[in-house]
Amino acid sequence: MTKQNEQLTWFRVANAHEFPAGRVKTVTAGTRSMALTYIDGEFTARDNRCPHQGGPLGEGSIEIGNDGQCWLRCPWHGCDFDPTTGLSPGGHEDTGQTLYPMEVRENGVYLGLAAAVSHTTTVTDVRAETMTNWGVTTVFGMVGHSNLGLADALRLQEERGRLTYYGIRHEGAAAFACSGYAKLTGKPARV
Repeated sequence: MTKQNEQLTWFRVANAHEFPAGRVKTVTAGTRSMALTYIDGEFTARDNRCPHQGGPLGEGSIEIGNDGQCWLRCPWHGCDFDPTTGLSPGGHEDTGQTLYPMEVRENGVYLGLAAAVSHTTTVTDVRAETMTNWGVTTVFGMVGHSNLGLADALRLQEERGRLTYYGIRHEGAAAFACSGYAKLTGKPARV
């Protein structure tokens, strides 16, 4: 189950010569967490989320069955997937993993993801852009349902290299982090 026939954006995710054979690893492609495997000289990548209960496949293991079959095993519940096809035992596509295009180039291993859809500018985009125009390059905060629009606007600014977002688990901690950052660097930060 490999995605094809889409406009792709390519992300460098690994050094080919530094990736051990027979292993799985979590990598980031853009803003997506992916599980990368290297089996029998072939790189494959799938979402870093087991379809069974969301376990992090990149923290799983490569196991060899009694029949010699190689499996990517989820660390949470032991669900297995063929690392070269993404299929679960028995070949059921509805419980398998979608594999993404991979390319080994001279300077690394690249993973192809569908190009982002065009974005319509929102009020929160203008707010985030205004913050960066005023010199704010660091934001501490906590994402929740009431600020998803702002979180997305901050993500877009971070993708453009204009700011860095640090996720904090409590609003009070974010305020302390922001204050400490400003005192130590002399630069503004936002909560």
